[in-house]
Amino acid sequence: MGDHGDRLCPYFKAAMDVLGRRWNGLIIASLGEGGSLRFTELRERLPAVGDRMLAARLRELEAQGLVVRSVAAGPPVRVGYALTAAGKEFGAVARAISRWGQRFAKPPLAKAMARRAGAAP
Repeated sequence: MGDHGDRLCPYFKAAMDVLGRRWNGLIIASLGEGGSLRFTELRERLPAVGDRMLAARLRELEAQGLVVRSVAAGPPVRVGYALTAAGKEFGAVARAISRWGQRFAKPPLAKAMARRAGAAP
């Protein structure tokens, strides 16, 4: 591939390391749709994710500079999570992945998505 491909590889790998972690893409997408959300709001949007897993992933995403955690004095103390500028850039990636998925989804998946949306299969 030459020098150009060699330089891109580590960046692609770094992005896939983040997106390949279970729940990361959905957490980032949820924050992108909802703006700043409290932990309980995120948990409601992602009911399949356990509390400990969600907390761990939020800490990782914060450490990677994709999520910012804010604390508002209480009572009660309110903790919110929002995307950083780098995290917000994921929106374009998510839309591209969705378009790719629409083109390459297997028919049973497409039918299931249509049923979820209330459309006839």
